[in-house]
Amino acid sequence: MRILTPADISLAPLPAEGGEAPMQSRVVQGGMPLQARVDGLVLEAAFECRGFHLLFTTDDVPQEDLLHITLFDGQWQPLDAATIGGAYTTGRFSLIGLEGEHTVRFRFIGDTDWSVEILPSPGFRMPLVSEPRGVTRALGFSRHFVVRGDPQPQR
Repeated sequence: MRILTPADISLAPLPAEGGEAPMQSRVVQGGMPLQARVDGLVLEAAFECRGFHLLFTTDDVPQEDLLHITLFDGQWQPLDAATIGGAYTTGRFSLIGLEGEHTVRFRFIGDTDWSVEILPSPGFRMPLVSEPRGVTRALGFSRHFVVRGDPQPQR
């Protein structure tokens, strides 16, 4: 796994589409805007692993920030996504480092060390029970990465 720099990958915020639409940005690679979009406005970290791109983004909302994790294939098509956080939760992304060739460790909400492991092939997932507390994903039975963590309730 390789850490990408801001010269490699950055974000260009998109205009709000009104209503409750999530804040989104266009991915910029090497200064060239791509069609790929992510939820969030701030690129916290980006990685390349086996031709995939893993991006960590936040909304830049103090006292209620969400961490969006998005995995893209080599043509910047989204493969998988998850969000950590929720209403009235506070978090600040802090990269701990890489663990092996396929895992990123970081801190966010719940005074917790989290990890994301990119799987070699899509794995089975049981909706609503396969994720740690505070992690949400779209409904589906497969995943391309696993999120691990055991957040403690905030006081």
